[in-house]
Amino acid sequence: MDFGLPNFFGFAYNEDQLKVLALLKESKEKKGTKLVLMSAPAFVVDFDYKKFVPSLKALGFDKVTELTFGAKIINTQYHKYIHEHYSKYERNGKKTDKNFQDRFISSVCPASVELIKNKFPQLKKYLLPFDSPMGAMSKVVRKNFPKHKIVFLAPCFAKKLEARELVDKKGKKLIEGVVTFSEMKQIIAKEKPKAENISHKFDSFYNDYTKIYPLAGGLCGTLHYQDILEKKDVVSCDGVDCIQKLFSNRSNKVFYDILFCKGGCIGGPGVATHAPLFFRKQRVLQYIKTAAKEKMDNNQGLEKYTKGIDFTKTV
Repeated sequence: MDFGLPNFFGFAYNEDQLKVLALLKESKEKKGTKLVLMSAPAFVVDFDYKKFVPSLKALGFDKVTELTFGAKIINTQYHKYIHEHYSKYERNGKKTDKNFQDRFISSVCPASVELIKNKFPQLKKYLLPFDSPMGAMSKVVRKNFPKHKIVFLAPCFAKKLEARELVDKKGKKLIEGVVTFSEMKQIIAKEKPKAENISHKFDSFYNDYTKIYPLAGGLCGTLHYQDILEKKDVVSCDGVDCIQKLFSNRSNKVFYDILFCKGGCIGGPGVATHAPLFFRKQRVLQYIKTAAKEKMDNNQGLEKYTKGIDFTKTV
């Protein structure tokens, strides 16, 4: 593969693509500088599941993982936080105190977070103070593969801005580069990696229901909120118009699962396909069924992967 030629059928690689290509080149030339590709689970709207990992490893990534474990971690954090700040008071009839909170807004989507901060600043205090699945997973990957550098594959451009702010305790960047699905498809089309005899399985820590996260309502659907909230307390909203209408009308729900793009992450501006949202959703649902039949090579979701990691964040 020739990483030195930026032109692709008259197309010039942008700065982010060149950054990733430079990292791939460096990983080939420098011993010990390996790369992990972390992917948003919506990747199946643009890529063939069975060809995805082989193509990326042939491109030069040493490991390829997705954010399902990061999503599970954040669900766990949300569940515990809502219980401690709302449910234990509401359900047990205890007198409220300074720790009580009557509203919680998901902070998994950076574009939604910025919308809240700028359009509804009075609601900022209700944003849940935790990493996004991308932030959480980058910390897990850094802990478990400390000699690797991380590249993120995103369905939207907001993740590029979020990645710039992600640093470890020493102030070092957690994610070295971010490209969208569209940008990665261009790289693969130009570089033509030869994926031969490479397993299609992810180098993941977890393989389960959180693959549905990129769909509208995916967070609500996997939070197991029945233990801490009633159905009437929860609302799912996707699309900027829906979010603005919801909060402009002074909704009285307790938990808000919000995603900036219509349809959720499958409708992100970094997605290449022009297929209707219905067909994109079907691809994700089919992927979940296919992946559910596969066994992972290691244990799933063990605490050793997250021990000592702080997933809280100031939002």
